[in-house]
Amino acid sequence: MKHHILLAALALALLTLVGCQDQPKQVFIEVDNSRRAVTTDAATVRDALAAAGVSLGPLDRVSPDLYVETEPGMVIVVTRVEEQFETTRVSVPFERKTVTNEALPAGETRLIQLGVNGEDEITYRIVLENGVEVKRTEVSRVPITEPVDEIIAVGAQDSLPPVPLEGTVAYLSGGNAWVMRDTSAGRRPLTTEGDLDGRVFDLSPDGRWLLYSRRLEGDIETPINQLWMVNTTIVGETPISLPIRGVLYAEWSPEGSQIAYSTAERTASAPGWRANNDLWLIQPGDAFTQATQVISASTAGVYSWWGTTFRWSPDGRAFAYARADQIGVVDIFSQTTTILADFTAYQTYSEWVWVPSLTWSPDGRFVAAPVHGPPVAGEQPQDSPAFDLWLFAADGSAKAQVAEQVGMWTSPAWGPAGIVYGQAVNPLQSVDSRYALYLRDRDGSNPRRLFPVAEEPGVEAPPQIAWSPNGRELIFVYNGNLYLADVEGGPPRQLTANNQNSLPRWAAGRSGQKTPIIGSTPSITSTTTLTANDVITPADDLR
Repeated sequence: MKHHILLAALALALLTLVGCQDQPKQVFIEVDNSRRAVTTDAATVRDALAAAGVSLGPLDRVSPDLYVETEPGMVIVVTRVEEQFETTRVSVPFERKTVTNEALPAGETRLIQLGVNGEDEITYRIVLENGVEVKRTEVSRVPITEPVDEIIAVGAQDSLPPVPLEGTVAYLSGGNAWVMRDTSAGRRPLTTEGDLDGRVFDLSPDGRWLLYSRRLEGDIETPINQLWMVNTTIVGETPISLPIRGVLYAEWSPEGSQIAYSTAERTASAPGWRANNDLWLIQPGDAFTQATQVISASTAGVYSWWGTTFRWSPDGRAFAYARADQIGVVDIFSQTTTILADFTAYQTYSEWVWVPSLTWSPDGRFVAAPVHGPPVAGEQPQDSPAFDLWLFAADGSAKAQVAEQVGMWTSPAWGPAGIVYGQAVNPLQSVDSRYALYLRDRDGSNPRRLFPVAEEPGVEAPPQIAWSPNGRELIFVYNGNLYLADVEGGPPRQLTANNQNSLPRWAAGRSGQKTPIIGSTPSITSTTTLTANDVITPADDLR
């Protein structure tokens, strides 16, 4: 009997539950700026909206969530969400740049270039809720017109006495190229953009043309820089952009009719480029139609991604090259590559690589360069702090160590009176040491110090030196200024005073040198390739 009563009670409870679920209930739906009451027996919010004929867009939001069970008196809110895209053009203000002009009196200003606003096309993603904008996000920006910087020159003329100079001196100052001719007081800017990257800065043998590189800003597809040249003899001459981009090295030929250069690709990772370790020749002017490849792209050697240093021989017959673990000479006439030295690459434990600097003797028979030396205290060969100065016969027939532990940034420069090089004040910590300047005779003997002459701390690394055309004087950089020194000794004379100067270059100028003819017949007319261990077949007119 009790069993039958329990079954009956359970059945009654189930009937009551089902009856409650099927019983209509009133809910309120707020949608499209209106509120309405709906009587429904829908079990969930989703069902209630469907029963009320409310359709939802892909971005619409519902509160409570669609899976929530309905209850009497529930308020269901539907927020209409839309996404729109709007494109508009906006003005981009120009920047104001100030450049120091040592040719103007101190404090005087002069407008060099008018500023012009640019224009960008911007696309926005706009989110609207119930027809009202709640969020605006920039999704793309395309430059339509680049702004032109306003450039103002500010005078910084110093009280230094003028110093006579033979020929033409070019130098980098505040990101711009400057030139002096005949006297240190006769200096003027050649560029005003302030974007020279200093990778290429080379004066033609007659001093008429300056070759330089300007950095390029952009994404991974944009080259790191572009080559330019400007006439140094005509005031206000417009610089010429060359069709050569992405260069680590470029240099005038000894007679000034060709340009040699090596290229690199931009990378997203440090240091920002990957060297091709190639070498090309091109003739400036109207003949910019085809470059001649002298050395093909290569990954030979350690740390090849950093790049190879090249130097054109004075007779134009060969190129000295240096990489992190080797020094050699490529002779384009004898079709040979001569390895002058192999050594262990220096481990920097950083993103930079040490590569030897190179300099040729004026007669083209010898090359001077620092070489990474052997361990000095039981350290691993790649960790040795020793760097020694060596002289090499260009044909590989002889070599001699002329100075021990000169420091990694010794930067020798060979001139008519001998070899000037830096001697690290702290030779076993030469990476951040200052350097004294020494002069040795052409055979590496008879060292004597040119600078410091008193208590000065020495020049910053690496020493920057430019020989005069007559070989009796040289310009070096000390604390950001140019100084003129005589090889016979005596206190150097200061040429600049704004502490922003580097990369001095000195050429004969108006007399004593053949003027390069822009557009003349090139020395090489066929394209040939060469790897680090191969040779080049020169064109007939090179023989």
